[in-house]
Amino acid sequence: MASKPKPKSYKIWPPRKASGNRSVKEPLCVESVDLCFQENGAAFHTASYEMMMKPRPTKRPRQLVVRRGAPFLVRLICNRHLEPTADTMVLVLSVLPFNSETVCFGNGTETYVLVHANDGGNGGPAEQPADEWGAVLMGSQNKPKGKVELTVSITTPSYSPIARWNMAVHCRLDTTDAKTEFMLKEPIYLLYNPWCKEDAVYMEDEASRKEYVLDDSTMICKPSAQGPRMTSWFLGQYEASVLDCVLYIISEVGNVQSALSGNPVLVTRALSGALNSASGFGVLQGNWSGNYENGTPPMSWSGSVKILQEFFETKETVQFGQCWVYSGLFATVCRSIGIPARVITNFESAGDHDASLSIDYFLDDTDTVTSDMSVDSIWNYHVWIEGWMRRKDLQNSDFDGWQVLDATPQQISDGMYKCGPCPVGAIRLGHVHVPYDGEFIYAEVNADVIYWSIGNDQNPPKPLQIKTDQIGRDMSTKAVGSGQREDVTAQYKYPEGSPEERDVMKTAMKFSCQRFCSAGLAKRLLGNMVSEVSADEDSITLHLKSSEELVLGSTFQIELTVTNRSAVGEVEVTGNLILKDSDYTGRLTETLKKLPFAMKLEAQETKSMVVPLDYKEYSQTAKNKTNLKATCMADVKGCNRTVFTMATFHLSPPAIELTPIEHSVAGPLAVQVDMRNPLPVPLTGGRFVVEGSRFTDPIEKLYDFIPVDGTVQFIYPINLSHKGKMVISASFISNELKNVHGDVTLNIP
Repeated sequence: MASKPKPKSYKIWPPRKASGNRSVKEPLCVESVDLCFQENGAAFHTASYEMMMKPRPTKRPRQLVVRRGAPFLVRLICNRHLEPTADTMVLVLSVLPFNSETVCFGNGTETYVLVHANDGGNGGPAEQPADEWGAVLMGSQNKPKGKVELTVSITTPSYSPIARWNMAVHCRLDTTDAKTEFMLKEPIYLLYNPWCKEDAVYMEDEASRKEYVLDDSTMICKPSAQGPRMTSWFLGQYEASVLDCVLYIISEVGNVQSALSGNPVLVTRALSGALNSASGFGVLQGNWSGNYENGTPPMSWSGSVKILQEFFETKETVQFGQCWVYSGLFATVCRSIGIPARVITNFESAGDHDASLSIDYFLDDTDTVTSDMSVDSIWNYHVWIEGWMRRKDLQNSDFDGWQVLDATPQQISDGMYKCGPCPVGAIRLGHVHVPYDGEFIYAEVNADVIYWSIGNDQNPPKPLQIKTDQIGRDMSTKAVGSGQREDVTAQYKYPEGSPEERDVMKTAMKFSCQRFCSAGLAKRLLGNMVSEVSADEDSITLHLKSSEELVLGSTFQIELTVTNRSAVGEVEVTGNLILKDSDYTGRLTETLKKLPFAMKLEAQETKSMVVPLDYKEYSQTAKNKTNLKATCMADVKGCNRTVFTMATFHLSPPAIELTPIEHSVAGPLAVQVDMRNPLPVPLTGGRFVVEGSRFTDPIEKLYDFIPVDGTVQFIYPINLSHKGKMVISASFISNELKNVHGDVTLNIP
């Protein structure tokens, strides 16, 4: 951390008063400063930050956290009253950078503020400057031992740099030119202000500000066998070292100069690259390999705090993360500096890496998806965040509001793995040219999917199926004021199959970069062929389903249904049903079963094939064992007909039960943690991580062996120094079982 620069005593003073009060002989001297933590904390909604607490949990000196665009109070303890006809008081405020960045008046990182006398009369409020730096003496009163307390209101502009600010108080006796100086020992933190109408992150609705700025926990939507489910994530933006870490990341990792840190567009774009390490030094390393040796498995995290604290302490990249970890981390970073943020989950999320606005799957003559003909992918789900801000750079109010931001390293943008901010409104209109990364984001939620059969050396690739409604489903976020799921799909696109949705696709095609190449057009022409063929071949349909809940550890069944929808004629259908274990990105798969079938179907007849799958069959792979992908490609004998279908099934892991209890040893309140082994094999190398919000220390419990049907139970003590809502999250991981979570919300009176 850089040392404080020496205060500059030149060029800060206005001309001396020509006819000053010569009866004042002694210069005004500031002896101490009261930063009015209680008043400022309430006014700026910053009382929950660890550095604002009394006593401070880390035992360090308290530091003031305020938001820009509004006045904050300080009280100066002085040797006498300020005499307006004899005294001049100037505040010197300068950014305290983390590196050797030059701080100067010319770029707005240093400013000189003349303290004006109160013109309001009777101790009333004085007029504050219009969105500029300013300071007004609001009043004074006598204190014991001959001291005087001066109350000063300091106004910061709505465009101020977001940083730590040093403050020095300079006093001059104009009749003699005698000067004194007082320097604050600790810097003041200045954040974005969603309560200020002039701030670019202003958010009008109070309930939304409470949810998207102040709440230090959230819910992330993930898939399950029963449908989308909400899981807790502890954001912890108020915890020790988090705010310091975020400012360090912006400056040192994101390389945002302090003079530019007031611009949320530039800051969030830099953060989207700085939070991952794919382009070099970054906060969190992504890992989708299944091998997490020498690091923390992504599914073991339940919050952002440990990641940020470890990174700030070691200045080394933390291992490991996947998309939901990046999104939770990004939401913490944004909320900590005052940018409203929420987590978004997109189910059936496309990764269009050739800017064609289509996702291409190629299947060879063994029904295996080949990876050497396309880099596209479809993730079972993908998680990013939205940040709320005005896009002053676009000069179009239609693009203000929620902006897509993604720190998961998927696509290179401007030479780095980063993504956004891009207006949600632009995505819905198909304006994929609007900065930043509109094409990639649009494809994530609305790409068309084309399935191809590549045949053999004698046959060219043949389109099997085009699906315009597969991508971008059940887009979800946490609802304001509750833990329920809110569907935001309509904010990103028109209803699938509607004329408006197809018109938007045409608009996106017109604005996309593929207009400079032929690949996209060729695929669209083949897409028309698929539509024509599909209409002709609609008499044969395939359907994959499971009639029971797929509980991890149990034996379950996948059913293939084949229907001859033709009113006349018998058909003979042959094909293969393939079951694969898959990670949630859909790119890493291992075949579990391949079952050939042949069926003769009369007109209007339906036949089915049921395939059992027991734990031994799906537990031998190296993946996370929570996703099962089924594919089926069938040929109709006697004609050139090929029918294809694919389905993803989610296996339900057990849940960790968290129960509030009274516990005499742990304290008046604690949480009991319970989990049962659901697998038909023992669990080895087990690890629980439990953490709570508001300065409650996390704990880790190791269990080398948990037998079949064995249960684990332990107590997590609660820190009662905090009052109000507290979220406790727990995660469990072992060699045999992953993705196990639980949470409970407490209200401490």
